[in-house]
Amino acid sequence: MQSIITMRFATTIVETIGQLPDYIGKGIMQLLVLTLGGIVVAWISTLLFGRKSEINAVEGTLLKRKLDIYEELSGKLEALKSVVIIPSDLHRTALLELRNEGVEFNPINSNQLLSIFDSPQSLTEEFLGVDNYISAKRLYFDNDVLIQTLRFQNYFACFRRFLVMFEEQFVNEGLSLDREEVKAAERLMTVEIGMVLQDELVEQMDKVIATMKQSFKKLSFNHRDGIEYTYDFFNDPEGPIMSELSKTKLISKNEEIKKVITRAIAQGMAACMVSH
Repeated sequence: MQSIITMRFATTIVETIGQLPDYIGKGIMQLLVLTLGGIVVAWISTLLFGRKSEINAVEGTLLKRKLDIYEELSGKLEALKSVVIIPSDLHRTALLELRNEGVEFNPINSNQLLSIFDSPQSLTEEFLGVDNYISAKRLYFDNDVLIQTLRFQNYFACFRRFLVMFEEQFVNEGLSLDREEVKAAERLMTVEIGMVLQDELVEQMDKVIATMKQSFKKLSFNHRDGIEYTYDFFNDPEGPIMSELSKTKLISKNEEIKKVITRAIAQGMAACMVSH
């Protein structure tokens, strides 16, 4: 019924215009065409620009989130650079052990140690905190930041692996990691590893921070390249991860670090036997 009335109304308008003089009828028709055309153009423009505005708002929100994440990660890495003065007796013992084994390290201010190396627990907690944060926020990283953080995660994970190499020997022997003899041996080992590699760890953190700063300068919402996390991606000597990590002291001094760990295990085991 509604459509019939509408059609009759439109027919009446057309007939009325048709009865008018030509110059008036044509003028009214042109006016209707211009008016309707303007309405259509305005509707399309509103639709398109409204959609573009929505997209810009979403992209702006995501870019703001990206900036916040970069700033927060930068703050976390800077916090890892905090330094403590290790006790003099512990420092002397570590110096003696490293020199006896011929392990190279920076002797300047060697009693000043990154706080994460003050204890195995601190190293583990800080590693897990940063590693979990990077993994959770990886979606927001661009290509350069993603690759650099993956390098850092794999580098930093080696320190946790050193602790596991020590701890699993005592677990396998049924010895509690809470025994004072075990804890003392593991702390000494952690301090020694820190004295050897802390400068390089800071360099790796600085590379991540520098890459994020470069990303700030060319901030965009471009989608990053798809990456397949295959075995070769992480282990190929020519790949994006190992091609850089293979140049580090952590890799080149791997055998020396293993000697430090092996000796720490032997000392811990011997101390446990004596205490019995």
